Parts: sequence; C-alpha cells; structure tokens
Amino acid sequence: MKKVFCFALSMLTLLLTICFFVSAEDYTITEVEYLEDGSYFVTTVSKQINYNIASLFAKSSSITRTKSTGYYDSNGDAYWTASITATFTYNGTTSSCTTVSESKTIYNSSWRCTAANCYKSGATATGDFTFKRYASLIPVQTINRTLTLTCDKNGNVT
Repeated sequence: MKKVFCFALSMLTLLLTICFFVSAEDYTITEVEYLEDGSYFVTTVSKQINYNIASLFAKSSSITRTKSTGYYDSNGDAYWTASITATFTYNGTTSSCTTVSESKTIYNSSWRCTAANCYKSGATATGDFTFKRYASLIPVQTINRTLTLTCDKNGNVT
C-alpha cells in the first residue's frame, strides 16, 4: 500500500510539473516626445504578468501589460498621467483582449481629465483621454491622448 501511495504521489507531482509553467518577467519600454514649447510626454509600456499554462495536449497563455503617458512642462514638473491596463490571451494561432481598464492621476490643480474611456476590440485595447487646463474656470488648453496596446498570436504586445 505504501509503494502504491508513493508511486501515485510521484506521478501526480510529475504531472503537475508538466502541466503548469508560470513565468514572470519584468521590463519597461520608455519613449519621450518633445513638443515645440518644451513640454513633453513620457510614454511607458510595462510587462506585469505572464502566465504560461501548458499541458501535454494544449497551450494557452495570458499576458497583462500597462501603457502610461505623462505630460510634463519644460522644467520637468508633472501635470498628469493617463494609463490603460489590458490582459490578453494567445495560443500561437489567435489572440484576444479579455479585459481593459483605465486610470488617471492629476498632479497640477489647473488640469482636469474631462473624458476617459477604454474599450477592447479583438486583440487591441484602447484608452481615449481628454485633459484640459483651466484659468479662472475657462479652459485654455486641451490635450487629447489615445493609448493602444495590441497583442499578436505569440503574445508580443506593442
């Protein structure tokens, strides 16, 4: 009986080892876009979670990424940041966006986010943002930004 139990436990351990493989790698891609007045945007794409669930019969994977953009004046002072976070599934043949959410942070009280919407379509997640700067309750500057994340069939997100 003891030998049967040990054999069954060994086989279960082996099966679980083969069936599930989880990896988490972190990195960030950053790009800076300068405007004529010296202000600039800093946009980053971060890899947060990568779950590979493989079995003997099938392979399915999920990946979550965040894309953020921040607006800064020419002195480097932050005005606001907008972000989308999306989760994608892929299997080497197809991919799709399963969830997307947006967030925003205001660092300067003269700015307001007047619109923030996110949506998914196929393997693409999109966030549309409108920020306005006010002087004496009058909008004097408007900035529209769109953030997009797309996942290919192999889990490469751009």
